[in-house]
Amino acid sequence: MSMQPVTRLWGMYDLSRESWLRKRTLQDSLTSLIDGYGYQYLETPLLEGTELFLRQSGGDLASRMYSFVDAGSNQVSLRPEFTSPIMRHYLENSGNIVLPARFQYAGPVFRYDVAHPEGSGQFTQVGAELIGAESVVADAELLTLAAELPRRAGLQDFSIELADLDVFHSVLNVARVSDRARSFILASIPQLREGQDALSQVQERAYQLHLGDRLPEHQDLGAAITGLDDQQARQVIQGFLQWNGTDSRRFGQRDPEQVVNRFLRKLRGSDEAGHLETGLRLAADLAGIRGKPVDAIDAARKVVESAGADTLALDRLSELAETLEACPETRGNVTVDFGLARGLAYYNGIVFQVTHPEWKGPLGGGGRYDGLALALGSVTNIPALGFAYTLETLLALAERQSSQNGPAPNSATVLIVSESDSEIHGALQAARELRGTGVTAELDVIRHDLQEAMTYAASKGIKQVVFVDSKGEQAVHDVE
Repeated sequence: MSMQPVTRLWGMYDLSRESWLRKRTLQDSLTSLIDGYGYQYLETPLLEGTELFLRQSGGDLASRMYSFVDAGSNQVSLRPEFTSPIMRHYLENSGNIVLPARFQYAGPVFRYDVAHPEGSGQFTQVGAELIGAESVVADAELLTLAAELPRRAGLQDFSIELADLDVFHSVLNVARVSDRARSFILASIPQLREGQDALSQVQERAYQLHLGDRLPEHQDLGAAITGLDDQQARQVIQGFLQWNGTDSRRFGQRDPEQVVNRFLRKLRGSDEAGHLETGLRLAADLAGIRGKPVDAIDAARKVVESAGADTLALDRLSELAETLEACPETRGNVTVDFGLARGLAYYNGIVFQVTHPEWKGPLGGGGRYDGLALALGSVTNIPALGFAYTLETLLALAERQSSQNGPAPNSATVLIVSESDSEIHGALQAARELRGTGVTAELDVIRHDLQEAMTYAASKGIKQVVFVDSKGEQAVHDVE
């Protein structure tokens, strides 16, 4: 019985020589561009400890990583992104690195996502990270650089969609929502932008997750334990349960202490219904705003000011938008979209993505991740921001748009053929000399005669055949 063939893994691809050359040509062009901005190339390991990628991203990324336990019983993962390894590198070498530090990278990453197969398996990221700068100037530098990459790939008509998560935080602070509810609201921004029906659905889901409590007695009890330590809160809850007629016989097989502790966790993790609903409504009002920077920021300002929230984040975003409009690299390409949701558990402050009307989904994107250093063990907060593009996406779209995808790769231009085995040394010498002059030379290794060699060369796009005869003399034949 014959054995089943071994096939490629899902999401993994082979590259032909021509495809590899096109990809490498674009990659080299982009890394050269980034180098011109002062970003130093850094290569990080393909394999890292799994915890490195989970400290900030959490469960959202965990289900998409290629992870396993190595021979030393360490939980390790194939690199799903570059930002965390680069921050790890900085923290390990901070004594020798002067801030602000600029790094760039290009290489394979691995993610598994059945729901989005176009972004699954192995693909190549090209990007840059700026560590140690929190100014609007730093934001503007990174965004102008990010705008240069699709242009270098030959793309036009792309758009930079920009938002600032701190604007959401300003209104959620006023709403007085818990950290847990805040994370839920930010993660729900893509749904909240869809309108009132979506808002109702998100609100109901929040209650199902016990993020808010609609029972008045629970809200009163939550207010009663505010400011108390856990031991004091447990005593209040125990008294409430006894007053409410809930004695130990109604607990069934559960320990009364377990019931009290569970109730305490629920109350600590729940918001008052009014606070939660206010936070959701304000976030929904912001999430529906999209347009030219001036118009979108003016609309957002009305929401922020009507809520009585701080406008510092919005003022900063306005300054950034004005700076980008003054830069030729980004002028006319920026849209402010408060419904943008891009790895919100990862970012704070500005977030952005680059889109194109001929491509479904983003070409790339990034933002600020000022909290990452602390999550990775730093004793101080270190401001940082970065971006990444999927190289295969840029290349595919550039080739779809045709002629502006850079120089064509150099295919083999000369085929060296020997008349007999005795002349193989002459053929090798001829190939060596041609390669020394920069010409690509392919050696015939299956003993073609001249006619067969001409046919083969034509099929491969090779323009010339060099025939080495039994006397060691060379004859050049142009392929028609």
